[in-house]
Amino acid sequence: MKIAKCLKFLREQRGWSQADLHRASGYERAYVSKLESGRVTDISVRTAIRLCRAFGITVEEFAELCQKLGGDSRDKSETSVTGREE
Repeated sequence: MKIAKCLKFLREQRGWSQADLHRASGYERAYVSKLESGRVTDISVRTAIRLCRAFGITVEEFAELCQKLGGDSRDKSETSVTGREE
C-alpha cells in the first residue's frame, strides 16, 4: 500500500496542512512529514487506526484508497502496516 501517498491525498482533500493533521491525530508534525515523504517505512496497526480516526474513516476505507492510489506492489519505497506497537 502506498500509505504515504494516501495520507497526503486525504490531508489535501480536506484542505489540511500537516499541522492540522498533527492536531487531529496527536502525532508530531515532523512525524506526519516523515509518513508523507515515505521516510517511515512501516507503521503499526495502532498508528493506522489513530490516523484513520483523525480523518473520520475506517481502516478498511483507508486500505481501499491505498489500493486505488497505489502502484506496483513490489515498490520498495512503499510504507506498510505491521502488527508491531509504536
